[in-house]
Amino acid sequence: DWERFEALVRQVAAGAPTQARAYGLTISHLIHAVPAPRPEPGPLDWMDWERRKTLRLLLRRP
Repeated sequence: DWERFEALVRQVAAGAPTQARAYGLTISHLIHAVPAPRPEPGPLDWMDWERRKTLRLLLRRP
């Protein structure tokens, strides 16, 4: 929504030295404001299997 974006830029513009900097600061704020999605785990490969095997052996109680 461009109108909302422009409103955010206007809020930042007073403290920014240039209009381009205001746009950059607004975009940076928007990028950091949204939490990054957690990627879905992919299929296990042989390294995952080896890691699990090693952890099982190390954490096994005698």
